[in-house]
Amino acid sequence: MTQLPTNFHILIAGGGISGLALALFLKKAGISCSVYEAYTYRASAGGGFNIAPNGMNVLNTLGLAQKIIDAGAIAEEFCMRNGKGKVIGHIQNGSPEKYGQPGVSLSRAALYDILLEEIHAQGLKIQYEKRLCDIRQDEQGVTAVFADGSQAVGDILIGADGVHSATRQLLFPEGPTPAFTGMKNYGGFTPLSAVPQLTTREINSLNFTFGNNGFFGYCAAGNDMAMWWSNLPSDEPFTKAELESTTLEDVKATMLERYHDYHAPVAALITNTEKVLKVNVSDIASLPTWHKDRVLLIGDAAHAVSPNAGQGASMALEDAMYLAMLLRDAGVGSYAAAFRKFENDRKPRVEKIVAEGRRRGATKTILKPWQAKIREWLMALLIPLFAAKNADWLYKYRLDWKMKY
Repeated sequence: MTQLPTNFHILIAGGGISGLALALFLKKAGISCSVYEAYTYRASAGGGFNIAPNGMNVLNTLGLAQKIIDAGAIAEEFCMRNGKGKVIGHIQNGSPEKYGQPGVSLSRAALYDILLEEIHAQGLKIQYEKRLCDIRQDEQGVTAVFADGSQAVGDILIGADGVHSATRQLLFPEGPTPAFTGMKNYGGFTPLSAVPQLTTREINSLNFTFGNNGFFGYCAAGNDMAMWWSNLPSDEPFTKAELESTTLEDVKATMLERYHDYHAPVAALITNTEKVLKVNVSDIASLPTWHKDRVLLIGDAAHAVSPNAGQGASMALEDAMYLAMLLRDAGVGSYAAAFRKFENDRKPRVEKIVAEGRRRGATKTILKPWQAKIREWLMALLIPLFAAKNADWLYKYRLDWKMKY
C-alpha cells in the first residue's frame, strides 16, 4: 500500500498525555505533526494516577517504560479494606511475566515531564497558549484558528484536548457536553518519611478503603512520596471560586473531619500532606461518532474515562499508538478510512471501560453501617470470582508496532 505523501502534516490540539504520545508515535512513523496547547507550560499537570500494564506496554514501545518505573512506584496489587482496616480482598495489578509490564503509580507531572523530555529529544515542539476557537475545513485541508488570532494549516486535525475539548465543541456543537458525575475528588501528596506506619506491602500496593464515610485511596508515587485521593458524592460540583481558593489547610480540615477514625495511616497521610488539589469528576455521554471530515477526537476528548476505572491514561496512550499505526499504514488520501477503522476498533473497548468506571464510582457512596456491611460482604464474595478475568481482559491487550492492523 502506498504511504501518506511526505508533505502530509497533522495538527494536534492538546498537549496532554494523548497529544504528546501521538506526536511521539507520529514521529516514530515518519509523519509530520505540530502540537498546540491551550494553556501555559505545566499549567494543568496536577494530581497522579496508576498507569496499568497495558498503558506501560505502549510507553515501552516509545522506549520510556523504564523511565516511568524509575520516576514512580510499582504497584503489585490492589488491597481493599473497610474503614477499620480489615482486608476485604486482594487483586493482582499485573506483572511483567504475565502482561509484559507492571502497573506504575506516579504524579501526572512526572509522566508529563518524561513525555516532554522525549518530545524535545525528538526535535518536536509545542506551541503554548493556543486556545482553539474555530476549525475550517475544505478539500485542500484544515485550518485551526486560535484565540490569539494566529492560524495553523494541516491535512488533518486530531483533537486531543481532554474532557472539556474545544475541538469536540466546535466539531459537534449540538452534541453532548461534559456533565458533573455527582462525585468530587480530593487528593494530595505526602512524604513517605512522614508515614512510617506504612508497611512494605502497602507501599507496593494500591490501597482502597471503603468505609462508611466515603472512599479513601493511597499508594506510593515515586520520588519518596505517597499520594492519596478521596471520592465524595455530592449534589453540587465545586464552584470555580471554590476550586481557585483551594488551600492546604482547607483540604486537610475537610478530610480529617471525615476520615479521622479510619484505619492507620489515613489520618497521618492527610495531616502530613504537602500538596493538595480538588477537582470535579466530569463525564460525557457516548458520542455517535468521533470524527467528521478531516478532524478526529482521541483520548478524553472522545471518551472521558472516569478516574474510578484506573484506565484514563492507559486509554489515551492506546489511542495515540493505534491511530499513529493506522495513519502510518494508510494509503494516499485514505485518512478517512483510518479514522473509521480507529473508531470501529477502539470504541467497543473504551466504552466497556467507561461503563466499568461508572459502576466502580457507584460503590464509593456514603452508606449506613448495615449497608457498608453488605457491600463488604459482596466485595469479598465477588473479588475472587471475577477479578482475575477482568484483569486479563484489560491488561493482555497489547498493540504491536511492527504489525499492520
